[in-house]
Amino acid sequence: MDAKPALNVFDYLDYRLFLADFFAFKKSLNRHYSHRLFARKAGINSSGYFSEVLSARRQLPHAQVPAFAKAMDLGEKETAYFGLMVAYGHAKTDAARRSVYALMLAAMPVHVQQVKQSQMEYFAKWYHVAVRETLAIVAVKGDGDELADVLDPPITAPQARAALRTLERLRLIARDGDGCWRATQVSLLSPDAPEAGMLLREFQREMMGKAAEALERVPQAERDINCVTMSVSPQGLARIKALAAEFHRQVLETVQSDRGEDRVVQLNVQVFPLTVPRPPVLVPTTVGVALA
Repeated sequence: MDAKPALNVFDYLDYRLFLADFFAFKKSLNRHYSHRLFARKAGINSSGYFSEVLSARRQLPHAQVPAFAKAMDLGEKETAYFGLMVAYGHAKTDAARRSVYALMLAAMPVHVQQVKQSQMEYFAKWYHVAVRETLAIVAVKGDGDELADVLDPPITAPQARAALRTLERLRLIARDGDGCWRATQVSLLSPDAPEAGMLLREFQREMMGKAAEALERVPQAERDINCVTMSVSPQGLARIKALAAEFHRQVLETVQSDRGEDRVVQLNVQVFPLTVPRPPVLVPTTVGVALA
């Protein structure tokens, strides 16, 4: 029988997921493996401690990282990375998570590190996405200097050249038969990737900032920015979100069948709370009032 491949801690971002997979892996090798055995090897008195951390009823304190690493027979580099995973899990803001994530990237094997650093760089700059879409309507054969003045707001020539290099490194663009840069069908990031949420929020922040700038920079005839503030029930909010999702789907269908494109535009749809939920207010209704 072939031996089961060992887990690679560098494949993980969520320390609880790694712990769960580690336990399942050990259990597959030895059906008698238990939380009690893990705790004993870690030097922890409570056999329920591992279960509480795994189920998120308790955070794993950083001081316990060496004990857990010992129980999993992690090496020095793997232990350091596991500690960073714990710090990432404890981070409360995206800024804190980005800071820890940068350290995690530096600790990863070089071939993984390069791809993930490029992903992080890609979503951190609004014009990376814009440049990729622009290549569908502008023939670019050189190093991309001509892209600088095409974008609105414009970017610098060095930024345009760097954007092409990043896109090529991520295999998001390639030269066609005429030597022009064109977008490929490669997907940069799976929605299920553990870092997807953080990276996509980075991009969303960038684009919401561009929407705010457009209020002053773009003539009203060339933009459509509206907002409405409203009170809703949980059911009403769910219906609004479903309508937004359906609208998004219809927009994508329109784009896929569109022809003669001559510009790149950004569409943002946002729904977010302005108050904390409160008990519903029942407004009495008047029934059966006769008017003479």
